[in-house]
Amino acid sequence: MEQSPPPAPEPTQGPTPARSRRRREPESPPASAPIPLFGADTIGQRSPDGPVLSKAEFVEKVRQSNQACHDGDFHTAIVLYNEALAVDPQNCILYSNRSAAYMKIQQYDKALDDAIKARLLNPKWPKAYFRQGVALQYLGRHADALAAFASGLAQDPKSLQLLVGMVEAAMKSPMRDSLEPTYQQLQKMKLDKSPFVVVSVVGQELLTAGHHGASVVVLEAALKIGTCSLKLRGSVFSALSSAYWSLGNTEKSTGYMQQDLDVAKTLGDQTGECRAHGNLGSAFFSKGNYREALTNHRHQLVLAMKLKDREAASSALSSLGHVYTAIGDYPNALASHKQCVLLAKQSKDELSEARELGNMGAVYIAMGDFENAVQCHEQHLKIAKDLGNKREEARAYSNLGSAYHYRRNFDKAMSYHNYVLELAQELMEKAIEMRAYAGLGHAARCMQDLERAKQYHEQQLGIAEDLKDRAAEGRASSNLGIIHQMKGDYDTALKLHKTHLCIAQELSDYAAQGRAYGNMGNAYNALGMYDQAVKYHRQELQISMEVNDRASQASTHGNLAVAYQALGAHDRALQHYQNHLNIARELRDIQSEARALSNLGNFHCSRGEYVQAAPYYEQYLRLAPDLQDMEGEGKVCHNLGYAHYCLGNYQEAVKYYEQDLALAKDLHDKLSQAKAYCNLGLAFKALLNFSKAEECQKYLLSLAQSLNNSQAKFRALGNLGDIFICKKDINGAIKFYEQQLGLAHQVKDRRLEASAYAALGTAYRMIQKYDKALGYHTQELEVYQELSDLPGECRAHGHLAAVYMALGKYTMAFKCYEEQLDLGQKLKDPSLEAQVYGNMGITKMNMNVMEEAIGYFEQQLAMLQQLSGNESVLDRGRAYGNLGDCYEALGDYEEAIKYYEQYLSVAQSLNRMQDQAKAYRGLGNGHRAMGSLQQALVCFEKRLVVAHELGEAFNKAQAYGELGSLHSQLGNYEQAISCLERQLNIARDMKDRALESDAACGLGGVYQQMGEYDTALQYHQLDLQIAEETNNPTCQGRAYGNLGLTYESLGTFERAVVYQEQHLSIAAQMNDLAAKTVSYSSLGRTHHALQNYSQAVMYLQEGLRLAEQLGRREDEAKIRHGLGLSLWASGNLEEAQHQLYRASALFETIRHEAQLSTDYKLSLFDLQTSSYQALQRVLVSLGHHDEALAVAERGRTRAFADLLVERQTGQQDSDPYSPVTIDQILEMVNGQRGLVLYYSLAAGYLYSWLLAPGAGIVKFHEHYLGENTVENSSDFQASSSVTLPTATGSALEQHIASVREALGVESHYSRACASSETESEAGDIMDQQFEEMNNKLNSVTDPTGFLRMVRRNNLFNRRFSAKEAVLCSSRGRPDSSMPDCCRNAALEAR
Repeated sequence: MEQSPPPAPEPTQGPTPARSRRRREPESPPASAPIPLFGADTIGQRSPDGPVLSKAEFVEKVRQSNQACHDGDFHTAIVLYNEALAVDPQNCILYSNRSAAYMKIQQYDKALDDAIKARLLNPKWPKAYFRQGVALQYLGRHADALAAFASGLAQDPKSLQLLVGMVEAAMKSPMRDSLEPTYQQLQKMKLDKSPFVVVSVVGQELLTAGHHGASVVVLEAALKIGTCSLKLRGSVFSALSSAYWSLGNTEKSTGYMQQDLDVAKTLGDQTGECRAHGNLGSAFFSKGNYREALTNHRHQLVLAMKLKDREAASSALSSLGHVYTAIGDYPNALASHKQCVLLAKQSKDELSEARELGNMGAVYIAMGDFENAVQCHEQHLKIAKDLGNKREEARAYSNLGSAYHYRRNFDKAMSYHNYVLELAQELMEKAIEMRAYAGLGHAARCMQDLERAKQYHEQQLGIAEDLKDRAAEGRASSNLGIIHQMKGDYDTALKLHKTHLCIAQELSDYAAQGRAYGNMGNAYNALGMYDQAVKYHRQELQISMEVNDRASQASTHGNLAVAYQALGAHDRALQHYQNHLNIARELRDIQSEARALSNLGNFHCSRGEYVQAAPYYEQYLRLAPDLQDMEGEGKVCHNLGYAHYCLGNYQEAVKYYEQDLALAKDLHDKLSQAKAYCNLGLAFKALLNFSKAEECQKYLLSLAQSLNNSQAKFRALGNLGDIFICKKDINGAIKFYEQQLGLAHQVKDRRLEASAYAALGTAYRMIQKYDKALGYHTQELEVYQELSDLPGECRAHGHLAAVYMALGKYTMAFKCYEEQLDLGQKLKDPSLEAQVYGNMGITKMNMNVMEEAIGYFEQQLAMLQQLSGNESVLDRGRAYGNLGDCYEALGDYEEAIKYYEQYLSVAQSLNRMQDQAKAYRGLGNGHRAMGSLQQALVCFEKRLVVAHELGEAFNKAQAYGELGSLHSQLGNYEQAISCLERQLNIARDMKDRALESDAACGLGGVYQQMGEYDTALQYHQLDLQIAEETNNPTCQGRAYGNLGLTYESLGTFERAVVYQEQHLSIAAQMNDLAAKTVSYSSLGRTHHALQNYSQAVMYLQEGLRLAEQLGRREDEAKIRHGLGLSLWASGNLEEAQHQLYRASALFETIRHEAQLSTDYKLSLFDLQTSSYQALQRVLVSLGHHDEALAVAERGRTRAFADLLVERQTGQQDSDPYSPVTIDQILEMVNGQRGLVLYYSLAAGYLYSWLLAPGAGIVKFHEHYLGENTVENSSDFQASSSVTLPTATGSALEQHIASVREALGVESHYSRACASSETESEAGDIMDQQFEEMNNKLNSVTDPTGFLRMVRRNNLFNRRFSAKEAVLCSSRGRPDSSMPDCCRNAALEAR
């Protein structure tokens, strides 16, 4: 933006006495002065090669030369002078005389050379100056001639010859018309013989005529001549300040201004003082010292008002307006220029009014008020045209061009600057032409036409050099430097900025020095030399603070922030960004405030802190209507859209990207439209609105083709490919990626080629064409290696690793990640290192090496601690989630839940809904694994809510599937079916076959649990069909396993075996150890049912080995239980005893772990009881009646009583479940006063032990309960269970009576323990506790009915004097069969 420049210091005119004119004839050159006789020591002086003359001969030679001059024979005289000079070359008089001779023959150049030599040999000899002045006069160099005469008078003020010569030279110069009246006044005042007055008057005339260099020489000669008049001396000081100002020497100019001010103060000359303050203010302003400028112009205004000098007041106000504008105080600047306009109108000074209107326009632009600015400049233009003042017209056009430049209407700006250029050429005004080229260069630069901008600024620089305008030369160098910097030619840019700096230092222009430092800082920043950038920006800041340029301080804080941010000094960067914003708001500079807000938003965005970034962008948009900067507004809309996109707020992202697009259309900016369509398409893709996304990317492709922009075309093709990937049309995506590759080859861009290879590799990996995927990613890697592109190499290694992961070649994948990590460490990129550590952890998880995986995730977390920003926080959250998965796989569910909770906390703090969904899923699985099914249910329901908020069909389907599986486990079969059917419908709507397969699997499992086996088979067959169609071996294995379980439940064991073997085959091919464990267990159970006990044992032993290897304790316990039964059935009682002991111990350990819920412990009780019963049978078969008694005691319902107390009190004893031994039982019996009869129901048999104090077991008896209760005591199926609903009290009493009779126990020994005198008081206490607790139990306090069932069983034991009872409730049956946990595992859709 160009403003009218501040007025130059005005010179004080010298005294103007009346003058008379006299006519004078042209003079002949004066005769040579006589040459004094030399002393003897000077005779013989000669040049080394010259002739040797005696003294007499030398004197004669000189005489002859003088005589020749006298006779008019000047050629002979010159020859003789030459000979004399050859003898005495240091003789100034001989040069002077020869100069006179040359004048006579009109060889003025030679005459001048001799006069200068004479002056140099004797600087104090007036005659030499006289000769020089005359020669210059005849050469037409009048100003230099006057300077020579004045310099001579400074040496000899009494030289009448020099004084007269100076006056005559002045009267013969072009200044005669202006100088003659003044000289006539001097004559009248008798001052025409005063050397000081004459010299000072001539000096001021030279200044007025624009001969600044000569005027300085003449005026400084006047000061050397001297005067006692302070007033006259003050006028010379003033004139000298103006002369030096015009020469660009502000330092000298300021010194003389200060002396002028001192003189004016001494004389009490308020007018002179006012003028001097004005001049000083302008000088300080030009040097960028705004504080001193402001002080002096305020003094100027005060004095002008005292003097009632309207013109001086107007000048002071105008200058104050410029200073206020420079420091960003726009309200005061505007007020000052408005007062100037009023004063100009009062004085009817239309030219001043026009200029001040231009200045007001400049201030309005700085304030962001475009409308008022243009109005002022148009008024300025109208007045200039009315006055016919072409120069002022050019100034107005220039300011209009600057106004439209600010509005970013560069075409219109250029049209106005072209008007300025035409006027300048018409006026033949190089200074105006230079200003036009500057404006055209700025506009071309902003239009990104850097070549034209360079040409304009080169023309600007050329004119500045021709005009010898050093300040303008500095500005042009600065502009050219910026262009070269934008073109990437940083070396040339720095040279030009250094030139600008040197000129600014030469001119003592402090503000210009600051700008030069700032440009150098920007250049170093672009070069990546951020330390150097900081150094120069700090110097820029120091200068702006010293000159109190608050606007410059604001922008410099912004530049420093950028450099510090690049250096990673984020805290310092943020402080400087904030300083920029604070100063901008203090100055009410909305332009600067907007830049600061945008930069702060960008700063937080670059650190992934999108939540913090968004408010800054929103504040910018609130300023946008006043900024009238549609391009800047569009960029901020883009950035705000990006922030919301990264936050997962895709609908908000769409909103802002659409605003960005609308602004780009208004600006007719096709490139910005292309970018907006690209981003809008990505946001629609994230919302799964693929039709809209595809439409936007096709618009991008069309614009890219019209712009012939290969980069944009490449991007559009890639985005379209990505959309087809999301639509599951991988082949369609590949076609777009192939077009990308073709384009890359066409434009011969290797980086684009590598990017296309990456996309193709990823697509082929997705359709499981791994050879092709590896081929493309290998080509990608080779290209990046050829280009020495380390980041690209890193990405390529990651892509190769992903293919190896998909192939299950985890070792190869891990090696790729190691290569990637090595490159990441070379790049010193902690975020990349963290990402690779995370992938290495995931690889180790897939290798089932969870401990190592945990180590890598912990390293990832350590790297992420070094990083800040929301992205890093989110990565930390995801690392917590992966650690949760590891601990879940290790069976440490309590630790897993801790990490999932940390993951959830991070996801909620960042409002990342997708990550919240994953965290809730992990928490649900963790609680489910611990048996806390109600807590799991809450988590899965929250996950479903989040999925609905996200609106993503896939997430909703997955959430319904998980919830359905849990409801199935809870026995809520109707809810389970409802959820799974919703999952199935969504999957079919999405045409997602994998999801449909999961839903079918889940529904098959529920119907199987409900006993609706035909329906279950239909769904499992559907699962298998989809798995085969999609070539998904994992799902095929799952379907085979579930079909096997269903046929097993139907009793079709042979068919079950076929499916289970297929399940095992696939699990072995995939090396899926968990699936192999399930398969071996199922096959063992089925072969047991087929009575193939040896095969059952073989399969179960393999399953046991894998369960132990995987650390799956529950599976191990269940397989040991089944193995014990098969060994028993095959007659291997000793090994059966061993396995059943181990199974019972494992069940006890698992049940008693504090982290497991009571519901889960109860779910294991059936299996534990069954193990105890089977173990009793085996021990009895082996004749180990005492051990059988101990096992019976361990399994009795006392465990339920302990559990009941724990639930009601929330506490446990330190070791309430220590195994009971036979010694402890005998010790208890020894404490009684009578016989003890101990009963135990075990898998269809009633065992009885008669114990006597001091004697131990007296008798043992087993009683078979009949065909109604058992078919095969070692069978896995339900037929081996005791069905106690038929075993009423009277029936059991009959069995017990038979046992008593067999043992020979009399009826009077048969009193129940509850009424026995030998019973301890503990029984009464327990009765009381159970009764009190029973009164509190209802459907609310005991929703499962578990505690009420415990009470019934406890009372049953006590009623029949037995210390062992069999679990009987509507929940299930005492089951000695193979555990069905493996079935559950297989039924779950994963």
